[in-house]
Amino acid sequence: MPAVVNHEERRQQIARIAADLISSVGLDAMTMREIAAAAGFSTTIVTHYFANKRELMLYTYRASVEHAQARVDAVIARDACDLPASIEALLPFDESSLKDWKVFLAFWQIAQVDPDFAAEQRAQAANADSILRRVLMARAAAGRGLNEADVDATSRRLLVFIVGLAVQAVFDTVGWSPQAQRAFLKSELRLLAGAE
Repeated sequence: MPAVVNHEERRQQIARIAADLISSVGLDAMTMREIAAAAGFSTTIVTHYFANKRELMLYTYRASVEHAQARVDAVIARDACDLPASIEALLPFDESSLKDWKVFLAFWQIAQVDPDFAAEQRAQAANADSILRRVLMARAAAGRGLNEADVDATSRRLLVFIVGLAVQAVFDTVGWSPQAQRAFLKSELRLLAGAE
């Protein structure tokens, strides 16, 4: 009797391998053959789950964003007002989040010319902005920091700050270690959001 395979788990497994390849050797080196070899599968098995490289890339891109979403959701579940921890959950603070950022950044070039990837990029930026607004609104309602009228502008500034800091941290992991990111974040939050 053949083994029962959970198709979604297999797709996630393949996407994790694709993310590993993207973060270590780059997007151009990621081929269906390389992914199959890394997984110990035949290319036929990989193409059974993803019709082509583009479909796999889009799935991998979305998976990296879902990882960040899960991290920030866990923070908000503990404390809906914890702006510093919410931002830290979005930054490349550990190996897993650094890999997610490398995948995310690898797709920027494609997003410039591919409407589906561009739409995905806009949706993810809007989602990050929404997360920040939600935390800022919770803080405002709790009397912790800025007032509600300043939430939209502050969330946009924070989003730009996060992307800029993350890009620096991806390319200079020593100069922008988690400790350096945290110290910089703390000082900037006082200016950007009146946060402790």
